[in-house]
Amino acid sequence: MKKFLQSLIERKRKELKDKEERMKNSQDIDEVRSLGETLIALRDEINDAEEQLKKLEEDNGNDDGKDEGAEDNKDDKKDDKANEGRSANGFNPNAVLNVIGGAKMNQRGQASNNEEDILSSMEYRMAFKQYAQTGTRSAKLNEILTQYRTETRAAGEVTSDALGVLIPHTVLQELIKKIEGSYGQFSSRVRMLNVQGGVEVPISDFDATFTWSGTDGADKEHGVSEDQKVDGATGSVVFSYHIGEIRIAQSLLQSILSVEVFEKELINALLTAYLKARDIAVLKGTGNAQPTGILTDVAAGLKRIPASNIIEFTEEEIADWTAWEKKLFANIPLGMEGANPEFAMAKQTYVGNLCTLKDANNQPINKAGFDASDKQYKFNEYPVLRTEQDLFKSFDLCANGEYFGIFWVPEKAYGINSNMTFGYKRYFDEDKNKWITKGLVILDGKPLNTNYIYLLKKSVKG
Repeated sequence: MKKFLQSLIERKRKELKDKEERMKNSQDIDEVRSLGETLIALRDEINDAEEQLKKLEEDNGNDDGKDEGAEDNKDDKKDDKANEGRSANGFNPNAVLNVIGGAKMNQRGQASNNEEDILSSMEYRMAFKQYAQTGTRSAKLNEILTQYRTETRAAGEVTSDALGVLIPHTVLQELIKKIEGSYGQFSSRVRMLNVQGGVEVPISDFDATFTWSGTDGADKEHGVSEDQKVDGATGSVVFSYHIGEIRIAQSLLQSILSVEVFEKELINALLTAYLKARDIAVLKGTGNAQPTGILTDVAAGLKRIPASNIIEFTEEEIADWTAWEKKLFANIPLGMEGANPEFAMAKQTYVGNLCTLKDANNQPINKAGFDASDKQYKFNEYPVLRTEQDLFKSFDLCANGEYFGIFWVPEKAYGINSNMTFGYKRYFDEDKNKWITKGLVILDGKPLNTNYIYLLKKSVKG
């Protein structure tokens, strides 16, 4: 039996190597996909045979009366370690920032054990730099990518081929750190989710519920109904796998010789474009092959934001503190007040319309300004994110019916789903007669509990 298993493993390894070589050289996408599935099956067969061989050798070499469950416990621990840092559904969002490859990553995108991460090796980094600058995919680049994709698919992870050449994990780790530390970005405040794409999830599932011990959750007298609405939220969301493009200037990275400097400049190029696009998508995304924005959800007539949460201000009312108190602050639920809500609006609106509020005697009332204690801009003690006008127009520039700001609890109001794996493509466009360079990332976003959103709208009296 032992010789049979050894022979089987050797034969399967040879077959695996042959098919990997064939996959690397194939130009047929259908053949590549078919070979990829075959490679996964072969790896499973090899792993099974190796486990059987190992168990056989241990059984033959030791009959000293060890606990029968010892080996099972050992296997359980091995399985636990293998699944460390992975989502149960195989989808890696930036809520946990896992980048699973040859090495397992922790929540900061750093290697959590001593296993080699092939996408962090200097060999791959140099091959990637050559591809990014020249468009040439070296044999070593293809070899490492094939190995990585094969291993991640066998482990249940999915890295879309549509992303092209994956950027090194050294670059990704630094990019994640910068995104996490980017203060002042509209979309950085929302909830980062670990949700499998294509699955319908009730809005209420994103909030905690409470049941008394001893009840099954359906006891309407003592417990909580299974269908109870959390904060009045209804409906559900389905996240998709949208691919976003980040166009990079052709000359930006061409002349850099150092791998480290090249990666730093690549991070800066990706970060700026990515965060700006993500901000706009959270607010205005069309929902067609991209996230669904908050304002798009309203314009589509879905009416998930309660009509009472859309507050209109005329030119006279925005300058009237009493109007703010009656229209907005008096109507905020106590539960929302305790959830740390905040404003977002154009800097011009904040400075020109809120910081200038005066009383009946034409004296400043100082409801808006910079709080030196926590270094935040505030309005009536609520934090204010001052934005560029590509997000919100200033109140003065808004036409009748346009939105000039938002008062919300970001992490309850909106969710972003992303595996935070960035790809890279460089190719020559024959039609445009020029090189195209772009980064690619999978991302989707949807409004969640819209009861935590108050939209500020300009009204012009006719």
